Amino acid sequence: MEILKPQKVKNLNSFVNPFRFLVFVIVFSISLQSYGQGVPKAYEPISYRGMVNGRSVMFTLANGYIGASSLKMYLHGKMKYVIFEPDAGVGDEHSRLKFVRVRQGCTDYFILDNMQDAYEKIPAFIAGNYFSKHKKILVKFWPVKA
Repeated sequence: MEILKPQKVKNLNSFVNPFRFLVFVIVFSISLQSYGQGVPKAYEPISYRGMVNGRSVMFTLANGYIGASSLKMYLHGKMKYVIFEPDAGVGDEHSRLKFVRVRQGCTDYFILDNMQDAYEKIPAFIAGNYFSKHKKILVKFWPVKA
């Protein structure tokens, strides 16, 4: 068995320059740090809670970008929920916004009134209607105290 002996280096430039390596490590760590911070949100999420037919419904109002708002309706006696999202990024000409189920093939939906893209003062409540099986049910959402 032959023992390998270290060889002399003929060209020092073939090794990594310590200065270049240090610069690479610093640039790489800065880029990772900025990547981890992500993009700041253009809206402020505000939580509301309401009830529909004995089911708890959580409404997240995206103040500043109404298209990012969402509804979660919890199923009876379970921790599972159904998600509703806006069908458009803005309200209609009457400031109403329709929320449809994420899962296709379901016909129930919400229409919430007085929906604006941004509010200077957070609404005391959000009102609207829930439509299911040709029934119209009045709903009201109240802010969740943090």
